[in-house]
Amino acid sequence: MFENRPYHEINREERFFCFLFVHAILASASVRASVIELLRSNLRLNLKDADPLQVFVEVAALRDYWHDLGDPVRYNAETHDKRRHVLAAMLDELELSASLLDQHDLFWTSRERQKLWNPGRWSERAIKAAGLDTLLKLKWAFNAKPDLMLISGDNIILIEAKVESAEGKNGRGYMQLEIQKLIARLLHQLVPSFACCQFTTTTLEPGPDAGIQWRSVREIIEASNMDTFTKQCCHQLVRFD
Repeated sequence: MFENRPYHEINREERFFCFLFVHAILASASVRASVIELLRSNLRLNLKDADPLQVFVEVAALRDYWHDLGDPVRYNAETHDKRRHVLAAMLDELELSASLLDQHDLFWTSRERQKLWNPGRWSERAIKAAGLDTLLKLKWAFNAKPDLMLISGDNIILIEAKVESAEGKNGRGYMQLEIQKLIARLLHQLVPSFACCQFTTTTLEPGPDAGIQWRSVREIIEASNMDTFTKQCCHQLVRFD
């Protein structure tokens, strides 16, 4: 038999703690203010007041902005030119020439080269065959989804939340935190309204990329006027102190 314990005392799911964090940010003005102050001090960002603070979860921002360039079904010259311009800028970020777009089929949906692929759809096999392994970073960036995105004024903060899990790796060169930093750089470069775009993590222990520790999140929520269930669940993070 399992131990007769309430589920909230044994739940270990990172996404659940992210859900509680987002819930607290949106529901409590004091939590929003404390989180903004924490980010100000830890990331040295010139963030504005906590209201309004926009919060998004499981963010596929590069894919969404790409789709916004134009209807992918009713593909036309305007959409094509926008896609090509964006791809050229992304290649430049990786110190690659935009002339590659006209040299390899992997960028195109067909051999006729009439429509440019979303980078997330590029063939890994074709990339390796062309000797352009650096392009894998763009492919991975388009398929990645940081746990949280906070927008305060013209500042954007991408957050990857870790409780027990380690950094994601795939054995083929993929490093989760490196790719998410690339996402931040690309959004800063390509979205005019983002004056600053920074990546950080929410972790149990301080580290080079840690902007927030779960201990601080727990303390902020426990000191707030949040509902009892949220406080009880967040209190379980003491198991990891």
